Amino acid sequence: MKSNQARFGWSLMACVCSSIGCDNSGPTTGVPTADSSTGVMSGVGAVDAGDASMANPGSAGDDGAAGNVDVEGIPLPDSAATDGPAVTPPDSSAPSGDAGSSCPGLFCEDFEQGQVDATRWVSYTINGATLEVQKNIVAHGVYAAHFRGLGMGNSYAYLVTKNAPSALQTHNFGRAYFYIAQQNRGTPDTGLIWGGTAGFPRPTYLSLAEHSGGWQLGFIKLQGSPGGEVQAYPPPPMPVAKWMCLEWEFNDQPTGINLSADGAVVGTLDPNDVAYPPNSPKGTLFNGMTSGLIGAFTDFGFGFYDWHPDTKAYDYYYDDIVLDTKRVGCL
Repeated sequence: MKSNQARFGWSLMACVCSSIGCDNSGPTTGVPTADSSTGVMSGVGAVDAGDASMANPGSAGDDGAAGNVDVEGIPLPDSAATDGPAVTPPDSSAPSGDAGSSCPGLFCEDFEQGQVDATRWVSYTINGATLEVQKNIVAHGVYAAHFRGLGMGNSYAYLVTKNAPSALQTHNFGRAYFYIAQQNRGTPDTGLIWGGTAGFPRPTYLSLAEHSGGWQLGFIKLQGSPGGEVQAYPPPPMPVAKWMCLEWEFNDQPTGINLSADGAVVGTLDPNDVAYPPNSPKGTLFNGMTSGLIGAFTDFGFGFYDWHPDTKAYDYYYDDIVLDTKRVGCL
């Protein structure tokens, strides 16, 4: 099941892609991982959350512009053409999270209902941030989710799963199509995708985040004592104004992350790849531990968390989300 040659004991995945996806056959199931000698590599839902006070774990911030186009001329969605977060119950005969189509995992969301489905998601917004299902910028099909911030700092818009499958609690894989509309030239950190405990906006979690136009992978503990964080910063830049297929592996035995984009390794978070705090001891991830730091992955979040004030608006889009106990592959 797990190769001793991969980080955290995870497997290296050989993926053969075609126009309809990746062939995931064979004995290995992991997201493509960085070579163990070279890798370097955070985030967390319409309810207005009453508590925006969340200890700053160093994950958030980005850059954008309001209006029909951003500062680089990238078209932004016309609000008149979007569908807001009204709720339509899903087809009860459809697989979990993917009404009317075949779900390739334990949880799926392609937003093709044209509305946020309150049977699958809890929505959180604060400090002017918004989320909607719209049809102007999509990866596949007709609809995708759009999350917009106004640069106010300490703001977020998130969709957080309801009743995620229990099989995901120790070790899980995810796939989402992701689009960032504007280049980050402002504050350095924006949380994006996370998996962890209940209790948003103060969970304990593993996170995929944007950091100064690049990637940030982290473990962040906002519950209990001691609190804190560890982060890794992989070198590839984050593509702008381009849909990318993100695939990740969240593991709690041992605790860590593997991330790839469009089938190429982005990086990892493991006990030997901690860039922050500086001078972290090798061989442990947090508080002298390497495993069981999450406890159970019960909640998964998609959206953004802007930790610091900025001067511009910014936009993120998500489509074709899947969670499973094995690698899903790209479409």
